[in-house]
Amino acid sequence: MRRLNIKQLIAMGILLFPLHAAQAFVVVGHESEPFYFTDGSKGIQGACYEIIQQLCKLEARHCKFKIAPLRLALSMIKKGEADLGCPLINSPPRNSAFSFSRGLFKTHLYFYGLPNVAHKIQKYEDLKGLSVGVQSPSMIEVSLQRIHEFSDKSFKIMPENTAILALRKVEKKNYQLAYVSGEMARVWLKRTHSPVIEVPQLGEDTEYSIFFSRKTISEKQFNKLQSHLTELSKNRFLDSIAEKYQLTPLVDQ
Repeated sequence: MRRLNIKQLIAMGILLFPLHAAQAFVVVGHESEPFYFTDGSKGIQGACYEIIQQLCKLEARHCKFKIAPLRLALSMIKKGEADLGCPLINSPPRNSAFSFSRGLFKTHLYFYGLPNVAHKIQKYEDLKGLSVGVQSPSMIEVSLQRIHEFSDKSFKIMPENTAILALRKVEKKNYQLAYVSGEMARVWLKRTHSPVIEVPQLGEDTEYSIFFSRKTISEKQFNKLQSHLTELSKNRFLDSIAEKYQLTPLVDQ
């Protein structure tokens, strides 16, 4: 067998490394427990994390998981610096940069406040004069803007970097209310034993999906990943993840 000299081995390494690196998916999400979050020494955890891990296994791909603020995560995936992320609410403007998976989980967006405020709110008119914290930029903020228009702009929208910051500022009485995904808020409330409570009558329904970069994920690859998710729904893997994290799965689509 002919031996390769060092120069030839280096040349092969240079050629092979990009091919190997191309096999990895870069996954970036933002802190959004119970969907995608860091958990001390355990590292990244969550419903989205486990579903994407399963997709990586089905694709025989290595996946590199990262956490970044929502604005940065969106930018990375839009530019092709990362391949996919989760969770995200679908919207027509976002479709120019991202391909969205089938919906994975239902969620309801609620207002949260301290009892002396929350118990007084029965209808949208009761928001008049209040300050409402919300994560920005986000589709939750867009939902709140719709309510703002409907309510004749009678309350103030207070943008925050994360939903948790909005909840904390309600707890500290900086704002009267926060507008947050029910699942995220309940996890935080349970962990912190916060006196903040849910306003049950108001808000909007929506759903979360995985989103993919249009720069790095081809239509063929996207369709294959969609088919994997359909199979994971049929074999009840998605239901098992929803049950584990106390989420509401969407019916098969």
